[in-house]
Amino acid sequence: MITFINMLTVETGRQDAAFEGIQQIYTEVVKFQIGFISATLLKSDDGRTVTAIAQWETAENLASLSQHPRFRELHNEAFYASIVKVEPRIYSGEKVAITP
Repeated sequence: MITFINMLTVETGRQDAAFEGIQQIYTEVVKFQIGFISATLLKSDDGRTVTAIAQWETAENLASLSQHPRFRELHNEAFYASIVKVEPRIYSGEKVAITP
């Protein structure tokens, strides 16, 4: 299993628009893809960041997502109009869960 964390820095006042765009991508495309396990979408309290944390079976499953026509269609000019910077990371190393 891998964890994909995508941090998007957004234009001031555009966090909701960016969040809605990411949510649309996950609900219309990502959740139906082979190897997708789960995701959490977050908005930072400062209004400048949207973060998607997703678990996938393999990095190859994640990589195949970019070939989906609807995924490409939703990553349009309007989607990127809210976004200043995108920082995607894949984590596949050791994982430690700490709970009370």
